[in-house]
Amino acid sequence: MQRPERNARLAGRTLGESLALLAGSTPDARARFPTAGDEITATELDLAATAAAHGFLRAGVRPGDVVGVLVPTAARFLTTIYGLWRAGAAVSVLPIQAGFADVANTARRLARIVTAAGMRHLVLDPAHADLGDALRGLGTGVTLVPPSAPSGTGDARALPTVDPASLAIVQFTSGSTSRPKGVMLPHETTMAGLRSCVIAGEFTAGDVFLQWVPTFHDMGLIGLQSHWLNGADVHVFAPTTFLRRPGAVLAHFAAHGGTVMTGPNFSYDYLVDRVPAEELATLDLSRWRLAFNGAEPVSAATVRRFTEALKPSGVAESVMYPVYGMAEATLSISYPDPGSTARVRAVDRQELGATGVARPVAETAPTAKPVVSVGRAVHGIDLRVVRDSGAVATDGEFGEIQIAGDPVTTGYFRDPGATAAAFDGRWLRTGDLGFRLDGELYVTGRRKEMVVVHGQNFFPDDVERVARTVPGVYRGRCVAFSDTDDEGGERIGVIVETGSDPAGVCEEVRRRVAAEVDLARVAIYPVKPRWIPRTTSGKWQRVLAARRVTAGEADGMFPESAHDGRGERV
Repeated sequence: MQRPERNARLAGRTLGESLALLAGSTPDARARFPTAGDEITATELDLAATAAAHGFLRAGVRPGDVVGVLVPTAARFLTTIYGLWRAGAAVSVLPIQAGFADVANTARRLARIVTAAGMRHLVLDPAHADLGDALRGLGTGVTLVPPSAPSGTGDARALPTVDPASLAIVQFTSGSTSRPKGVMLPHETTMAGLRSCVIAGEFTAGDVFLQWVPTFHDMGLIGLQSHWLNGADVHVFAPTTFLRRPGAVLAHFAAHGGTVMTGPNFSYDYLVDRVPAEELATLDLSRWRLAFNGAEPVSAATVRRFTEALKPSGVAESVMYPVYGMAEATLSISYPDPGSTARVRAVDRQELGATGVARPVAETAPTAKPVVSVGRAVHGIDLRVVRDSGAVATDGEFGEIQIAGDPVTTGYFRDPGATAAAFDGRWLRTGDLGFRLDGELYVTGRRKEMVVVHGQNFFPDDVERVARTVPGVYRGRCVAFSDTDDEGGERIGVIVETGSDPAGVCEEVRRRVAAEVDLARVAIYPVKPRWIPRTTSGKWQRVLAARRVTAGEADGMFPESAHDGRGERV
């Protein structure tokens, strides 16, 4: 059941208007940036954003432009994006790897986005001057503009009138390996998405929100605005701070009475692995209300590990909060009820793959596949599951998840072909697969990553869960994909990172995977540690890894690297 809308702060038709409402209702709301060592209040940002808008207009930015943003996690990031919004431009926060060192390769990747979006201007922090030089050297023709300082004033009446139907955000996916696709989010769509987050998550102005997820990620950009424009105090760390010092970030969260934190599934394993139990026990995290777990598949094992490890710090079982969303939905698609305990079920893996029916079984069953509920559709989102036949699935039937509603994207920027392919009437095809049980949604993976052998579906995470337990697999790093042999026969491919005895590791991975999924056709590809690529937001790139390993990229691969289903070299 959808909850009624109730927040006047988020009543603005545009993001710039909503900032003015925030400054008027909660002037002392504060955004802190501990990594950068600065902060800004709602009142200060309201004034500075107007001054910034005038500055961007003087620099040649025009209403309707899509402007790239490469600004560190600091107060000037907020000044920049709100200044652009008030100037009538759309922002595209460009994805870069935390602590990247390869300037030339990063510039080439960003140049594809700059070209696809037709960007004329890029707001570039002086810290990235070398990247700016490289982009200009690639002939992009983009004009570099410095970020606006988090201060200053200006006449708001002299600024352009911003149409709520105009673009606010163009979100490019960080994992793009071909032509980049930019998700279009107009102001009215973005505001609808922010209200969905606030209502479904029961956010309040009394929340204390902490973020380390990068601002180019939809969880970072939209998640931050959903709390900031709702009047909460927000604490925004650079991703590198969390990755290098997770214990310090968690201690900051405890010291400030944090209530909400966001992150992908791996980050909660990372916390448990990197912060000693004795250190966790010294922290008072009893005010923690929601640990958003999204952006990648949610693991039942992670839910349990986190809950058990954080119990001595006063963290309740209901804190771990598995959710489902994507940039195309302005972040949120489904949430559980806040305050409920994460629900883990088990279904028969073989039956799900063979017949598309999710039949509940005991978790101890040999073919049990543990799955985690991500709740029900949030306020403003309609959701359905569609079978391969085109029929709408009933409860317990597997298919593609499709969504509709005011928070859903209007399409892909300057890409009518991709837009047409993405929609079935008013329904957006998410490309994600899953099912409902008792009305709650369970997401099982991406359609393009599904492994199909002899007409039966296999889930990559099931294969990876087995492979990562084999001794010699470096830090459990592996990915599974749909592979073919030299004769075109179907099989499961598994890429495993290993540092020693690749032949022995391959044979054991092959044996265990074949036994677990009851399939002899398994090919193992051993690669050296840190070979498997990730997106800039930290997710494994299964498709790119498969493309590289099957093409025989020598760098990082072991000679004669694949073992087929008979344990022979391929």
